[in-house]
Amino acid sequence: MITAPNFIQKVAPQTRFAASVCPAFLLVLQPILFFRRMVINRAHIPFDIEGFHYPLIAYVAQCARRGVAPLWDAYSYGGTPIHADLQAQLFYPFTWIAILLGDWSDGRNLFYWVEWLVPLHMILAGIFTFALLRKFGLARPAAFMGASIYQLGGFFASQPQHLCGVCAAAWLPLGVLAVFELRCNFRARWFGVLALAVALSILSGMAAATIVVAIAIWMFIAALVVLRQTSWRIFWIVTAAFAVGVAITAVELVPLWTLSNLSVASERWRWREFGGGLPLPSLVSFILPYHYHIFEMGKLYTLPYNSTLLYIYCGEVTAISVAVAGFLPSARARIFLALTLISAVWMLGENTPVYPFIYVHLPRMIRGALYSEYALMAFCFFAGITAAIVLDWFGSRAPRALLWCVALLTSYDLIHTGANRPMNSDDGSYGADLAFAEQVAVKLHALVNSTTPPTRIDYTDHRFWQPMQASGLLNLPTPSGNNPFALLRPMHVRWLYTAGNPWERDPVVNRFDSPLLNMMNVGFLVSDSAISANEIRRAGLKTQDNIGPFYVYRNPHVLPRFFLVPQIEKSSSETQTIQLLGEPSFNPAAEAIVEDIPESRGGLAISAVDVRSYTPNRFELMVSTAGPAFLVTSEPMYPGWTAKVNGTTQSLLMTNGAYRGLMLAPGQSDIVMEYHPRFFALSIAISSLALLAIAIPVLMKQRTFAYNSRG
Repeated sequence: MITAPNFIQKVAPQTRFAASVCPAFLLVLQPILFFRRMVINRAHIPFDIEGFHYPLIAYVAQCARRGVAPLWDAYSYGGTPIHADLQAQLFYPFTWIAILLGDWSDGRNLFYWVEWLVPLHMILAGIFTFALLRKFGLARPAAFMGASIYQLGGFFASQPQHLCGVCAAAWLPLGVLAVFELRCNFRARWFGVLALAVALSILSGMAAATIVVAIAIWMFIAALVVLRQTSWRIFWIVTAAFAVGVAITAVELVPLWTLSNLSVASERWRWREFGGGLPLPSLVSFILPYHYHIFEMGKLYTLPYNSTLLYIYCGEVTAISVAVAGFLPSARARIFLALTLISAVWMLGENTPVYPFIYVHLPRMIRGALYSEYALMAFCFFAGITAAIVLDWFGSRAPRALLWCVALLTSYDLIHTGANRPMNSDDGSYGADLAFAEQVAVKLHALVNSTTPPTRIDYTDHRFWQPMQASGLLNLPTPSGNNPFALLRPMHVRWLYTAGNPWERDPVVNRFDSPLLNMMNVGFLVSDSAISANEIRRAGLKTQDNIGPFYVYRNPHVLPRFFLVPQIEKSSSETQTIQLLGEPSFNPAAEAIVEDIPESRGGLAISAVDVRSYTPNRFELMVSTAGPAFLVTSEPMYPGWTAKVNGTTQSLLMTNGAYRGLMLAPGQSDIVMEYHPRFFALSIAISSLALLAIAIPVLMKQRTFAYNSRG
């Protein structure tokens, strides 16, 4: 049996209740002060939280209000499995707090409550870090300062737009705390806490941030083992806890695995050749946050980098502490200094000579999920702990009041320097932008809702970005979108009539005469500028009345979402299909390119398709023909979609590169297509059993067993 590691002081007995409550109260108050303008709705968090994260959550909230299972999003990219999209946070419990609060206003205040998730997770991060440092034996002022540095420092201050990353960061200190409690003895309760921290970091919705959380925890474990402060057996304990944490998230990870392999995410490794990373000038902001004018976007700032990646400031005291930590006669100070420096190399990524060599030898799937920029999280965490240890070391020789002055001045410095900056605050509430988009959307609804289901809209530029990125929120169906989990096959088809690079998720239409627009049920094009008269004439478009500042064009040749074709052409592969779709002679009304059929076939019967009902997860059609027929849809093919014709299950066929097709026999065909995610019941069962497995020991009386430090 091993005792407490010798580089960790024993925790002093609790003295007064107020002495414990006051730091916790301040750690709750500080993030609220940091986002005080957002709290009173005078400002909002800009960039991705409003343009990317919120629309996903808002669609889930809409489904909840309507009593529809949020499984399939029929609006974005022609259809996507939103339940498999990790970023939608469908299974993250804290997001549902925001959804439920937003539902009180019928969704009108949802964005405000989604924004609140940022300070909430800063509060959790601060409290967990404070508890960890107190377990280390640090005095309250030092523990409070270390917690403040993490919750107010460079990561949380510069990255609130990345909601999923912020949520994941809150669970890093809890995971490290659990490992610390497990260093000498196996404790069922702390084993469960570690598993839960891992699960919540995964369900937070950003794989890149979760990887940072996991690696940072293992970095801490490695430091303990190298210094012989714990047994090698802790690796098995922690590995088992990680496995249970992963099992808890099976309900998300099982469908995510399918989506990742069938989406643009599977190709992401090709576009980050050496792994990315913070630019080297970001190091300057650790000491001089104002040097490059990163708070003056569009004015004095002239560097070619995203300015939100140039802020790593953690306070002047932190910088001084990191500088002196290596010279102190304190093993634990040197340990966390080393972890801070390793994290610094990691966050700089390809801008160092070490990281690219490691990165290129990783599996492709791992490379696709890695964003070294998010190692800023680990850097701020370990830098905060290093500073706290240094302050505590000097504190043994200084009055306690002086320590509190240093800690509180550090908090003030971080709030004063980092709050209300362009990277985390924009004037006005988000409601103004959303109101404008909704006003335009209402007029577009009048155009597209003349059919059942609604006709799709596409875009020729990025000016009207809301319906491209928030089609589900605005209920405007489109084959466009902006999501790293866009299905790969529909994107291959889309690239035939759009402009953009392969790594872009939102290419815009530039071939107005492409027959693929007809095939995709695109009845209207929206543009910020007028399309030339020659292009209008060549494409056969009709000019509609402008809606707000936007030009709207009607496509009179649009095909319905469900129609019959007289001929099907056999294709042996996706490559051949894309080649055939790209030929100028391709006419989607007259033929369909179908894979996995024995031969091409002509002379098929055609007639109208009656859409009896259409919902995101299920629709019913009726077709009556005098002979064999082939049903073409512009609904993406995806595992889990099933078809029944007259009550009998029938196989769907990959049609026109990415969409569902169905062979029909003569006579009346009552068709039902439903989405039943594969292995969904099994994954729910695994998650439930794993959650139950940790809930029992966490709630029951603590049980422990010790293990020898030398194995």
